[in-house]
Amino acid sequence: MMQETELSRLEMDSDKVSENSLDCPSYIAKPGADLFGIVGENGKVNYLNDTIRIDKTFVEEAQKGRPAEERFRFSGKCIQHGCHQWEDGKCGLIQKVIELHQNPAGTSLQNCAIRNSCRWYAQEKELACANCSEVFRNSEMMFLQTV
Repeated sequence: MMQETELSRLEMDSDKVSENSLDCPSYIAKPGADLFGIVGENGKVNYLNDTIRIDKTFVEEAQKGRPAEERFRFSGKCIQHGCHQWEDGKCGLIQKVIELHQNPAGTSLQNCAIRNSCRWYAQEKELACANCSEVFRNSEMMFLQTV
């Protein structure tokens, strides 16, 4: 269980990150992206302790069979206005994810290698984290088709 001082420290650390250097936690598999989670058999994301920068070889191997985004979670630079999810000066996807899953913010957070630079955490703090493990790109695409 995360202590209140740890949460405060995380919030302070994320406040220091520049708006232009935040990472999108729903990125595609492409060379230079960071692998930060693996989708488990239960459909939830298991987060890595550290990110792994992926290369062309990883992408080619990971794309064999099902799309890599159905099995892994990647992050990369948030492109803000360049993304179709950008709405009203922020990422609209996390709002939709929270509305869909409705998991309340908890008192403890899972380990996450990108939290300090995560766009979703910067916007929604613990509420984003409570709903993030439910998301992988295939579920995101199915959700967006129903909206």
